[in-house]
Amino acid sequence: MNNNNNSVPPGGGGMRPPPPPPGGGGMGSSAITPLQRNVVLYGYLILFLFGFFGHAGSLTIFHRETLRKVSTSTLFIYMAISDLIYLLTCFYIFIFIGLNVSTANRNMMNQLCRAYTFLQYFCMCCTAWLLLTITIDRWLRVRFAFRVKELCTRKRVTIGTCVIVIVSAALNSHLASPFIEVVAGAAVCSSSRTSNPSYEYFYSTIWPILITILQIVLPTILLLAFSISLFVELRRQQQQKSQMKRGRRIFIDRQILLIMISSIFLFFITQIPLSLFYILMTYILRSKLTLEQLVQFNNFAVLVASINYAASFYIHCLSSRLFRQEFYHVINILRTSRVGVVTHILGTGITQTQTVHLRETKLNKK
Repeated sequence: MNNNNNSVPPGGGGMRPPPPPPGGGGMGSSAITPLQRNVVLYGYLILFLFGFFGHAGSLTIFHRETLRKVSTSTLFIYMAISDLIYLLTCFYIFIFIGLNVSTANRNMMNQLCRAYTFLQYFCMCCTAWLLLTITIDRWLRVRFAFRVKELCTRKRVTIGTCVIVIVSAALNSHLASPFIEVVAGAAVCSSSRTSNPSYEYFYSTIWPILITILQIVLPTILLLAFSISLFVELRRQQQQKSQMKRGRRIFIDRQILLIMISSIFLFFITQIPLSLFYILMTYILRSKLTLEQLVQFNNFAVLVASINYAASFYIHCLSSRLFRQEFYHVINILRTSRVGVVTHILGTGITQTQTVHLRETKLNKK
């Protein structure tokens, strides 16, 4: 095995790269092509720039008075935090693959590899099931409209989020164990050659299928089921005109529904290709393609899946008029605050910041 840093990038988001071939060949000897390195370097750089700005905007908007009292907004805040942690873990790939940083310190790389692998799988599971929880929250609001204050509370969704976090952490806890280490001379995470044979079999054969089902396939099926039921119920209520309401409350509910639909759509188009590739790789492609080709396909599939954790803010802006309005309010507050500071320094006595806050309060009461 060579000791250069032309290593394959680690997998993520529900799948691993193909396991090393029998005989100890390992993936550390697989070269990263210039195309692959450029895709990692510029692809993740773009995701970081747009993703961190987008999540800062999402957290600000969902914390605003108009939305923060709605239980669904609380779930969107938790999901944005999970996505933000996922993006932070992607620095592992960006630094050691895109920037070609040396991986000579084996002990440090083992620790980073375990932290990266655990956190990425953990965040993938949390985000998928939080999105499903958001869908269930909207379904309960439509299906049991007269029990919304009882069923859809911020306390309940916080408890549900804690359950998701605990289960996700327990499910992926083995990835933080000494059984996982970095392949010598590479940045790829894999099971240790000295690990228990039973764990090696579990990790290479059972785990990839299990985690793909739990974090992509099963949430997708449930999302489709609840979404279809939600739209059928909405259609029925509109036809009967028994649940028709007026005012800002129904406007907010409909806009949050649009935000939820856009989030589900983003999840589908970014995660389904990854799960399909892994299933095809396990049963068909592994015997037909070379190891280098499989790793290249893996890199592109993981990058596409990572878009789900960086683009939600922009999808919400496109789909929801309420989200855009709140975003414009935030921009106006920031801009006027700067003007207010300048005018205060100049001694003009103009209180434009207070004027904007009063105007915003009036808009929220309408």
